[in-house]
Amino acid sequence: MRFKGTLVLLLLCAGLGIFLYFYEIKGGEERSKSKADENVVWKVPSDEVQQLDLITAAQHITAVRSGDKQWKITAPRLLDADGDAWNSMASSASDISRESVIEENAASLAPFGLDPAQTTVALKTKDGKVRQIRFGINNPTGNSMYAALQGKNQVFLVASYVATAFSKKLDDLRNKAILNFEQFDTQSLDLQSAKGKISLAKEGDRWWIQGKDKWAADSSAVNSLLGDLSNGRIKEFFEDNPDDYASLGLDKPILEVLLTVGKDKAIKHLVVGLEKSKLLKKGQKPKPVEKKAGDKKTEDTSPVLYVARDESRKELFLVDKEFVDKFLKSPADLRDKVLAIFQRFDVDTITVTNAKGTVNLSKSQAGDWQVGNAKKKAKWDAVNEIFDALEKPVKGFVDEPGTLSKYGLDTPVAHVVLKQGGTVKADCIFGKDAKDGVYAQIHGEPFVKIADKESLDKLGKGEADYLEPAQPPPTPFPKK
Repeated sequence: MRFKGTLVLLLLCAGLGIFLYFYEIKGGEERSKSKADENVVWKVPSDEVQQLDLITAAQHITAVRSGDKQWKITAPRLLDADGDAWNSMASSASDISRESVIEENAASLAPFGLDPAQTTVALKTKDGKVRQIRFGINNPTGNSMYAALQGKNQVFLVASYVATAFSKKLDDLRNKAILNFEQFDTQSLDLQSAKGKISLAKEGDRWWIQGKDKWAADSSAVNSLLGDLSNGRIKEFFEDNPDDYASLGLDKPILEVLLTVGKDKAIKHLVVGLEKSKLLKKGQKPKPVEKKAGDKKTEDTSPVLYVARDESRKELFLVDKEFVDKFLKSPADLRDKVLAIFQRFDVDTITVTNAKGTVNLSKSQAGDWQVGNAKKKAKWDAVNEIFDALEKPVKGFVDEPGTLSKYGLDTPVAHVVLKQGGTVKADCIFGKDAKDGVYAQIHGEPFVKIADKESLDKLGKGEADYLEPAQPPPTPFPKK
């Protein structure tokens, strides 16, 4: 009897477990899903959204998708759009859910801020179907907002963040990039300002200054400029009629930037004109600066802005002084000041010739440096000093040098050759002392450089100075 009672109890427990699983757990999941499905207002794939309209009492903005991630603003007028901003809104608009229904058929929508609506959002999908929702005021808790579908009087609540995703002004949605281009596809860069004209061309991963003589450019500095240009953002849009002004300075710009980008060498052109505070409308005279005795000069802390134009766009805009100043460069500012250009990992043999003789260094397969034909181990720090000497920035340049004897380069006091296999990576000679250093020249360069005197000092070692000291023999254990 006891066994039978225990079996019945076990069966009851099993049955209860099965009930709990299918009703409470499994059934709960299905009921939650069903409830969530009930609260879906609409749901479409984000990339199917072809057009978005944002409508308020103050504005009606329309944008149309023009590519996978590109958009074009078509109203209130044709404008370049911020693709990221419109893609984000398309994602938000594609999936709208409600929290709860407040009234199935409200007699008036006005108490909910829905007549007129605070914001109306309409989306059109690629199949031409239009969906439209109105957002009203916040409910008393402030965490949710009243909403209704266009043409219906059912009032429901949505999370506040759903509606605030569409609280945008026209300027928030316009393309704020100063110049649209892919930084690492840039093939050439021309800068023109009061500091002169610079023409830069890219060869491989290095930049070169073009002109009468070809100069190595500071590639990191050029890439930094391109990054500033690619990431630069418009401060304000110029909304006035340009024809109302005597001049915007765009015919005689303070800065002009010209790029060629990509394999097709597409041209990108930025022109920066007058400072905003100095613009005068036609017939307007400059305001005289009045100074009163005893008046203290107050510093103007307002940002300095300049009128600018991307030649591929119709609209004008304003950029700040900080952006402009980055591009006011002379050729000397962007010239590579390193004595010799090479990569350390590319070098596997070094020859140093000086008053102490010639030292030959070679790299083993294990990556260690060795001295002479005997392949004795070299001091790592001593070899690195050679690289340090050739990589140190120079003090200056002699761009139109006379004869080599004038600089002591016909009988150099030191000569360094770096190779990889049979290929010369750098060949540098050092001559007489200069006012601020020592004259040096890299083979193949038409100009003479003034190197730091410390560089020459590091190259004055003989073969013995590069040898790793022999290790003393191990101390034998004392005999017992």
